[in-house]
Amino acid sequence: MHLQTADFAALERFYRRNLFNTLPGPRGLHLIGTKSHRGVENLGVFSSVVHLGAGPPLLGFVLRPLTVPRHTYHHLKAQGGHFTLNTVHPGILEKAHQTSANYPLETSEFAATGLTPLYSELLKAPYVAESPIRIGLELVEEHHIKANDTLFLVGKIIEIFVPDEYIASTGHVEHQELQTMTVAGLDTYFNNELAARLGYARP
Repeated sequence: MHLQTADFAALERFYRRNLFNTLPGPRGLHLIGTKSHRGVENLGVFSSVVHLGAGPPLLGFVLRPLTVPRHTYHHLKAQGGHFTLNTVHPGILEKAHQTSANYPLETSEFAATGLTPLYSELLKAPYVAESPIRIGLELVEEHHIKANDTLFLVGKIIEIFVPDEYIASTGHVEHQELQTMTVAGLDTYFNNELAARLGYARP
């Protein structure tokens, strides 16, 4: 297959969506937890989370255009910018996928999917108790991407929860042991296996 810009618009809509969503390959899979100003606990599945730096530790994610209500965005803004990232493993995959359904604003995805909210003293947003890696963040920057009207939100990590036995002496988190899952597109999930850990490259 060889396609150029002029060919893209001619592709069938869902074929085009799936092609370009899966083209970059598997990405990290996270559940983002937020809470509305009325106390409704929200949960959404995201595959656009990226590492931005370790000093200070920052993560970012992409949010689709605000042409319709985006519960994650409005909730985190209502709670001082607090939100959580929670990794997904096979035991909760179907529940995590179900959070992508378009539930009404007053419905909690935690209750709808059977996942358990968990709180810490530092954060107003709920964690997913069933997730082995839980990351608490506070919004620090928001960027409008003019090319497609999406938003890129930057969060500062303010706390993390990781089982001690899954952190190597080097600081590496052993995702293959935790069975952290990845996703390509909107519906194609992959198990995580370690292929290699190579030394620091030098000329």
